[in-house]
Amino acid sequence: MKIKNYTRYLVLPLLALAMVFAFNQCKNVGQTDWPDPDVAILNQLKINVINTNDGLSLEGYDIKVVLPNGTTKEFNGNTGTFTFDGTTEGTYVITASKEGYLAESTVINVSNDQTEAVSTVTQHVFFLNKKGSTNVVSQQGTVLYVESDQSTPTTITFPAGSLPSDQNITVTYIAPLAQFEELNILGERAILYGYNFSPDFTFPDNARPTITIPINIPSVTDGETDLWIGTYNENTNTWEAYLGTLNAERTTATFEMPHFSTWFVFTGYKLIKDVEIWSPWSFVAESEKCGDGVCGTFIYAVTPNALVNRLLSVGYNFNLKVKDTRCIGPHAKYIQQLFARAQLITYKVYDYQGVYLGAIQVPTKKVQWMADEFYCHDQGDI
Repeated sequence: MKIKNYTRYLVLPLLALAMVFAFNQCKNVGQTDWPDPDVAILNQLKINVINTNDGLSLEGYDIKVVLPNGTTKEFNGNTGTFTFDGTTEGTYVITASKEGYLAESTVINVSNDQTEAVSTVTQHVFFLNKKGSTNVVSQQGTVLYVESDQSTPTTITFPAGSLPSDQNITVTYIAPLAQFEELNILGERAILYGYNFSPDFTFPDNARPTITIPINIPSVTDGETDLWIGTYNENTNTWEAYLGTLNAERTTATFEMPHFSTWFVFTGYKLIKDVEIWSPWSFVAESEKCGDGVCGTFIYAVTPNALVNRLLSVGYNFNLKVKDTRCIGPHAKYIQQLFARAQLITYKVYDYQGVYLGAIQVPTKKVQWMADEFYCHDQGDI
């Protein structure tokens, strides 16, 4: 009656109609192919590490996991996918890193379901950005150009006196996750893209560098929303954010930087988390014969509503489904069944003037699987 495996993939939004698909995949899971089901129910963290330059899985990355009890485990990933099984409840801090790339961290909360034969799979995809080139910035002033996925490069202007001496400065472009159909929400803001600056500097009030960003977002160029840049403090869950100064054509936005940090770009829309629920349990698959194991694929898909389409026009992107696959081994004299459900978050959406626009319901990357079985020996199959 227990389960412990899973597969992958992302998630994202919706409100409107939800559609659930299940595919029975019972081939090659007969009595000689799989051991009896494990007694323990193991929660699972499944990590994928993607190179934003080409969208492919990275190899040779490092994973550091800080467990709820404070102990640390470190692993080297030879493939793009990494899986960590465990039964410990609590908060996990996970960092993915690779030489030449910006490291990324996330915090994942894992809780055990009290229902028998239920395990939780938490998926997370790290998108690692290759570090930008290092340039010498003069104390007398320098202009840097940062290439991105825009047709026009980003311009960073250092006025004279912004630095105490000539310095080596590295600027890394943080690619938009919309290209991977990923919604990245930090502190009620949906992130478009960003820039990482190093090393750390704080600048005089009268000699702050400016960053000028090209705009290709219709809702900004059409005047529907503004453009912001900000740095997020995860310890206090607060933003230090600045409104951009747009040119007359609304094709560029300019910001002053009081200090170096990781600066993210976002529109005036706010997405405020409202409630978390689980979708109803859905039957996924059943053993074809008495005593066999079973595999099944669970897909929770939704139809975008008008508000989702509006957010798409702002520059965000959504994968409108969550997908997961699981197999369990055979159990002599029993037919086995798989059920699954997805965690959903409802966000209230407000425009840049604070006007409530409606709500979207977003599937998260958490899927729960439940195994059941019933006696079948008297059916004569084995």
